[in-house]
Amino acid sequence: MAKGIKTGGRQKGTSNKLTGTVKEMIGQLVAKEIEHLPTILNKLEPKEKAEFIIKLLPYILPKKAPVEEPKENPTNRNRFIHSMFKAQV
Repeated sequence: MAKGIKTGGRQKGTSNKLTGTVKEMIGQLVAKEIEHLPTILNKLEPKEKAEFIIKLLPYILPKKAPVEEPKENPTNRNRFIHSMFKAQV
């Protein structure tokens, strides 16, 4: 590529055919095998079945963001404490 000029390859905005083909093949494979899933699950040990279900959970349940306490500004805390003592005098 010479100085920002496109000289070959796919045109801008054209999809990658290989990626689309691979996605389609995987989709077809999963669609065929999903029918056998109940039989496969019934053959698993309880621990294996639980591990399998746990691995699938992120695909159906949203992940929760960690909740953080707001950081306290020491200056505001000092002002608050100071104002409490002033009120008592």
